[in-house]
Amino acid sequence: MVNIIWDWHLVVQLLLATVLGALVGLEREIHGRPAGLRTHILVCLGAALIIVAFEELQAALVRDGGDILAMDPARAAAGVITGIGFLGAGTILKGKDHVMGLTTAASIWVVAAIGITTGLGQYFLAIIATALVLFALFVLHKIDIKSEHYGEIFLKGTGGISFYESSREQITLMGFQIKGYDIEAVTQDGEIKIRFLVKYKQPEIGARVIERLFLIKGVTAVSWEK
Repeated sequence: MVNIIWDWHLVVQLLLATVLGALVGLEREIHGRPAGLRTHILVCLGAALIIVAFEELQAALVRDGGDILAMDPARAAAGVITGIGFLGAGTILKGKDHVMGLTTAASIWVVAAIGITTGLGQYFLAIIATALVLFALFVLHKIDIKSEHYGEIFLKGTGGISFYESSREQITLMGFQIKGYDIEAVTQDGEIKIRFLVKYKQPEIGARVIERLFLIKGVTAVSWEK
């Protein structure tokens, strides 16, 4: 029979890692992110478990006279962080001109670090780190930071190069900064399609964009995408 000896210190480490991971995961779950409560719990718990098991193995080797074997905990931690990098990359969605999921990927990475810290017995440091992560996710999320935004304007019209020039002028007058554009000729008689990549600072831009774009001479179709 196997003699099971409960080490409550190790149990507390794993429970604390579960709780700290759950706190961060709950915030991600509330905001409907792809990696939520369960994912963050498993990441934090798994990271702590690897470090705890590693340190227990090292202690057992020392007790059994195997102290000549050098075991560096930093190697186990580095292995955890490397593996978590692949998991975090799976939450990042890259579109044509935008990227989503970076914050969730970062939260998974830092939760793994919290798990490692907990596994090393640095409870105070792990709790403080969790509090700072929650501050960054909950509090900073509510602060209105004036940032730049990007969008795409799709136009179809007639007039050839004159249609492009009038479109560019109107878009600039609307307060957009043009960062790039694509032009596609539809017919030989001057009908073209234009896609403008624009930057703007006013976040609340809605249907009035469409209304003003229809003022462009020769326009036949308009599309706006934030």
